Amino acid sequence: MNTLWKSFFGFAEDNPEETYDEAVERAKRLLGEHNYEDAVRVLRYAERQNHAEAMYYLAWCYWQGTGVREDAGRAIALWRRSANMGFEPAVKRSEELRAAQERCREDTKSPGQ
Repeated sequence: MNTLWKSFFGFAEDNPEETYDEAVERAKRLLGEHNYEDAVRVLRYAERQNHAEAMYYLAWCYWQGTGVREDAGRAIALWRRSANMGFEPAVKRSEELRAAQERCREDTKSPGQ
């Protein structure tokens, strides 16, 4: 029974001792194989365990709508959480999004303001 819940939440059935890091690596392989549903299942579980790298990759799934319904707000929130945990790719992505938001604000200002 112990391995049943792990397989349901995305851990490898052939490795009942799989760590979150190993599960995320498997999810990345699944993404590369375009097996988005299984990858998202793994990433969601690791995300609920506050795994910063899982949040980063799950955010990309939400951003692109791969394996989940496209949701930019959820993606941005996940990138911010991951960045707050110090995951460097998420920090970089959050900075890119912040800069893009600032450019949009500047573009929408009237010339006289």
